[in-house]
Amino acid sequence: MPHGPKYHHEALNGTGYPEGLTKNEIPIEGQIIRIADEFDAIVSKRQYKTHLGVTDTLKHLIKETEPSVPKSVALKSMEENAKIGKLNPKVVRKLFKVVIEDIEYEISFIFDYTKYLKDEIARLEKISQYNIQMENAKSEKKKEYYKAGMQMLFESREDFRNYKYVLEEYRTALLKRKEIINNLFDEIKQIKKLRV
Repeated sequence: MPHGPKYHHEALNGTGYPEGLTKNEIPIEGQIIRIADEFDAIVSKRQYKTHLGVTDTLKHLIKETEPSVPKSVALKSMEENAKIGKLNPKVVRKLFKVVIEDIEYEISFIFDYTKYLKDEIARLEKISQYNIQMENAKSEKKKEYYKAGMQMLFESREDFRNYKYVLEEYRTALLKRKEIINNLFDEIKQIKKLRV
């Protein structure tokens, strides 16, 4: 059996299992998998899959790097191990970097989607302009001209009855995405302030 999966329940302070290993006795693969497993277990409990609120998860992992002194220490080795935490601080710091890169990746996808939304809003606003011009047109020929322009700009399932609704939906979606992007940037700032 590979060392990572076998030893990923071990803790630096010796409180883990299956063998109660400590510090350097635990293969680095096991330490990495333990931190990744704890991180995944916590964030998977959330109902949504964006990175918002991930700072609280990282704070939990930081606490796991800190020493926790048992109320009664029977053996000298347990006393020494009580001075270290369960998780490797270096690995937790690396996780921070990975999480920040992942958040930036999420931001880039949302940003690309906002570009699409802006293009769609511009197209639908053009339809709205044509509609106003059509309503204000004096001649039937001009009205037909603007009506034809509107029809050319409609996408599938859009028509004269629903395009205003679609436009409002896109505007709302754009505002929500901009808010999410701002919140994700704030999340990155919070993570950068954390210290292990």
